[in-house]
Amino acid sequence: MKNFVQRAILKIDQLDTKQIVDILQSQANDVEMLESVLESIQDGVILTDEQLMVHYANSHCRSLVPMARMRSYEGQSLSRIMEDEQILSYIMKALKTQPLEENNEFTFQKGNKVQTIAVSVFKHVMTEQKKRSSYVIVFCDVTEHNANEARLRRSENLASMTTMAAGVAHEIKNPLAAMQIHLQLLKKAFYRKELLSIDDAQRYLDVLQEEISRLNSIVVDFLFAVRPMDTRLRLGQLNRVLTEICDFVEPELQEHAVVLMRDFSSSLPRLEFDEHLIKQAVLNVIKNAMNAMECGGKLTIRTVLDGNHVLLTISDTGVGMDEQTQQKIFEPYFTTKATGTGLGLTVVYKIMKEHKGDVTVQSRPKEGSSFVFSFPVPKSQRLSLEENLVTEGQYEA
Repeated sequence: MKNFVQRAILKIDQLDTKQIVDILQSQANDVEMLESVLESIQDGVILTDEQLMVHYANSHCRSLVPMARMRSYEGQSLSRIMEDEQILSYIMKALKTQPLEENNEFTFQKGNKVQTIAVSVFKHVMTEQKKRSSYVIVFCDVTEHNANEARLRRSENLASMTTMAAGVAHEIKNPLAAMQIHLQLLKKAFYRKELLSIDDAQRYLDVLQEEISRLNSIVVDFLFAVRPMDTRLRLGQLNRVLTEICDFVEPELQEHAVVLMRDFSSSLPRLEFDEHLIKQAVLNVIKNAMNAMECGGKLTIRTVLDGNHVLLTISDTGVGMDEQTQQKIFEPYFTTKATGTGLGLTVVYKIMKEHKGDVTVQSRPKEGSSFVFSFPVPKSQRLSLEENLVTEGQYEA
């Protein structure tokens, strides 16, 4: 229809009055249909020109955000009809900087309830002149969505705490049992001799000391896994941190006959991360990979930009895992080793969630495993990346 109207405009001097009326009537019908669609959705929608004069606002807008009481908003300036200064300020900033690195959700007291509204701003450039712009402003009620997310997080946290509590109970049971046995042996030895020298009691005391240390280690690991992390995110180059890690671990890998391969993309944007925590997570996975290659192998660390995410992949040629093990690998206190608390990969998962990222695993028995860390690219870096791609001619003009 759009192309038809454009062709009609080019031939307007060749059309008679009836043909022009038919085209205008068709356009009016299309506009009426679009307005009906916009009225049927539950979101508030405002359309403005580049001077922020309102061309259309559906009826849901005033029920979602504070707006001036008028019969019609058409022809009014956005600053006049929008009564909430915070939303108006956000919209003005969003028009200048897209995407905007600010929270786009605003809360309002509606009777006895608190309503949360998400504000989104979209810019449209006319395809003909590419000089005139129009804007679409959308208000969406996310109150129920946020409440559902909060309930889901609480359920996940409760399930995680239940699993971890069961794990702690299982872990501390063995040290306590060993302590109880050696206390009984020490008591029997005392009754036999009535007086024990330090040499007689030393072997019992050594075991008690060892088990106390083991209990302390379990508690420390548990607290680290459940306490909120003091995450300090700063913009930095992930490749630089990975280079430092590789330089640090390569001598130990060589001792275990493991060849380290580095494949770092040279065009990564800067990311927001806590260097200390990321080093801890990566070193944990590298250590697991080394243990999975007891007879040597190859460890590959690769980075690549994938849309709005940077992917860090750590692959080994070790023993691999079956599907059942992969499903449980990030669960607290799950381990396939004879020793260890089973919290290492749980902490790795938690660290990535603190970075608003994710970590997944792909593996096959006897073929090795690949851990994939996914880091979101900050919005400010996405803009810089797009500008670089345009400069390099990777986008068509």
